[in-house]
Amino acid sequence: MKDLNPQKLHHAYILEGERDPIYEQLCTFCEEELLFNVKANPDFWYSEHDRFLVDDARLLREMQLKKTKEGGRKIFILSFNFITREAQNSLLKVLEEPTSGTHIFLITPSAHVFLDTVMSRTVTLSISSDKKNIQAEDFVKTTYKDRILIINKIVENIKKEKASKSDALNMVRSIKGIFHKEFLKKPDKKTSNLLQEIGKIEDYLHDSGASTKILLEHLAISI
Repeated sequence: MKDLNPQKLHHAYILEGERDPIYEQLCTFCEEELLFNVKANPDFWYSEHDRFLVDDARLLREMQLKKTKEGGRKIFILSFNFITREAQNSLLKVLEEPTSGTHIFLITPSAHVFLDTVMSRTVTLSISSDKKNIQAEDFVKTTYKDRILIINKIVENIKKEKASKSDALNMVRSIKGIFHKEFLKKPDKKTSNLLQEIGKIEDYLHDSGASTKILLEHLAISI
């Protein structure tokens, strides 16, 4: 959060990374740097979604129009895995003409989900976490046969709603991070090609119609 300047805070940010640690850091930033109370405060609003829809964007527009008691700040934190094109177009109206003192933070696993028009009106920060993704490490270290077992479990949990597509996306992003660290230590064409392939898989996972199982199986083969 070192790139957030409390004296020159932008009206809208895209924070790319894991939801829980980013949310915790944001709350700490609000209370310690902005002296803004996040508990029982009507001017602080947090909402969590798997898919952010146009109705959610419209609600945000209505909420940010409300005046604060003393003309102070209003802070909105929205966390989601995916956002529709319609929701982004609706959100543009807020980003283009924000009310005074309003700051919006959009937490998402990947900034690739956003339209260029949204990106141009926000500041994007990639927030790293010290938390290790054990599943990603196991996926990389184990055999192809065991990777398939991991994939089957992920797909089964998604069907039973014990997990979501975002869990698969987070694993893929963590795997990309593992190989990126390897590439920095010892650059080679093989790892470079693999990173490009993982990047394509990550992009395809943002498509709601794409098969998580097929993409993860392709990842297992690529590794």
